[in-house]
Amino acid sequence: MHATAGTTGPRPGNGPPHRRPGRRPVLPLVDRVPPSARRWLAFFGAALTLLLVRFLVPTPVGQADNRDGPRLMCGLGMEPVTGHHPRFFRFAYFEYRLSPACAGHHAYPSSALVPLEAGRLLTPLFGLPGNLNMIAVGVLYCVLAAIAIASLVTGLRIGWWAQLLVAAACWLAIADSAFFDVFGGPFSEPAALVGLMLVAAGVLYLGRGWRATVSGLVLAGTGGFLAILSKEQYLVLAAPVCITLVLATASRGSGRGLQRFRSRQAAAGLMVAAALAVLAGGYWAWDYTSSYGQRLHHIQAVDMIFTDIVTNRSSAPAELRALGLPASWAKYAGDYYWDTRSVRFSPLYNRYEGKLTDGNIAHYLLTHPGTAVSVGQQSAEFAQQFRITTLGDYPVSAGHPKGAYESRVTVFTWLARQLPPGLGLWLYLPLWIVMAALAALGLTVGRPRPWHRDGAALVLCMTGCALVAFVPPAYFAGISTTRHMVGMNLSTVLALIVSVPLAISLLQQAVSRRRLRLLAAAPVVEAAEQPVSPGPLR
Repeated sequence: MHATAGTTGPRPGNGPPHRRPGRRPVLPLVDRVPPSARRWLAFFGAALTLLLVRFLVPTPVGQADNRDGPRLMCGLGMEPVTGHHPRFFRFAYFEYRLSPACAGHHAYPSSALVPLEAGRLLTPLFGLPGNLNMIAVGVLYCVLAAIAIASLVTGLRIGWWAQLLVAAACWLAIADSAFFDVFGGPFSEPAALVGLMLVAAGVLYLGRGWRATVSGLVLAGTGGFLAILSKEQYLVLAAPVCITLVLATASRGSGRGLQRFRSRQAAAGLMVAAALAVLAGGYWAWDYTSSYGQRLHHIQAVDMIFTDIVTNRSSAPAELRALGLPASWAKYAGDYYWDTRSVRFSPLYNRYEGKLTDGNIAHYLLTHPGTAVSVGQQSAEFAQQFRITTLGDYPVSAGHPKGAYESRVTVFTWLARQLPPGLGLWLYLPLWIVMAALAALGLTVGRPRPWHRDGAALVLCMTGCALVAFVPPAYFAGISTTRHMVGMNLSTVLALIVSVPLAISLLQQAVSRRRLRLLAAAPVVEAAEQPVSPGPLR
């Protein structure tokens, strides 16, 4: 057979596939990545790049040790290389080396030990000086925060521009100096902050299906471990986090009541929640039975009594008698434990030491609600300050004065300080109530859009975390209240960020439903207004 004209080239189907006109060539590997994964990678890459610039340019920033650092770092056998400069309050130190003075010290139990140990491994890989360099730890926290931002944003099934705005708000939140500066500090707070972000992101994926639920449980479980076990103050986060994991993994559309908890998603959520609860219970048992934990609570009780309850010498005798303490201790009103005029120097101290406990404080506050409200209001006013400025943020090499602090990203701090400074509980309580009510509407009103349930679960979880995280520093710590409120403030901000698009979407949905009702009623009205032609006479 002879070839006919026009058939000299490859036959259709035998050669390379023809491209559609106008279609750009795409790399095969990139083309195989689902659009949702590409969007996640885009948000992750952008967030991580900006966080690293925030952390390292023009100089690394951290937070100076306020004397809390040794309980975590000395337990690892480490001390900072200070170069004979002041160790506490003034400068941030990133290089840590093994210290013979810390030999034999037991590590303070904290989930922050995991990132610190990872930082010890990363330090030589990054070519950083010291046995442990906090720059490596800060970079690791930046990676975790970027994962949380990307997962949270893509977990909200909303439009591209709305996701972009939420991502920007989340980045501005964690990059705010009130939160970000501790990433390079020797504290357990960064584990709590990053953990809260991972919990918020993971909650969005629960209950959608098996694969999405597993992803959500990995995020929320990891975040719950980091946040709840970061320090004894945050053990209370186990309640809202575990409740959310159980309720949010309940299968949709598989019956009512307990039948919704018979799916494998619900079983997995229950297992993760149970694991976190067991870990929290073990930590609580150590905290209240170990000599270190008992001493810490004892010091905090002294601070709480004499800096928040017994503060006025004229009313101090009556307050001390109600606490079961000698009225002669009125002279110590306003003095904290380590003060030069502390009650610990009193000859009666050992006799009444058993009254200086959290239990005695709780009983007093429950029987004196007026004091409980005033103490809560004062603590909320401290929380409203949002960030502290008494600790330096720069290393010595940066050339800044002692105690200099940076304010490159302070959007949420600035917003908080634009409000009247005395609002306190009048700011937080109404805000929590409004956000919780909005989340309840997102779950119950009309036919919620697919993302309403996810967003409402996040808002409820973070609002619950904010509420319970307020109690320990407000009523059982006594000093450094602003610094101890960072977890409460970040939870509130995360809930607020998602509450805004949720409120807008619910409002749009309500307007659309009303418009549809009006359109449906319009033909009936027109028909009623038309004249009726007379029928034939009978």
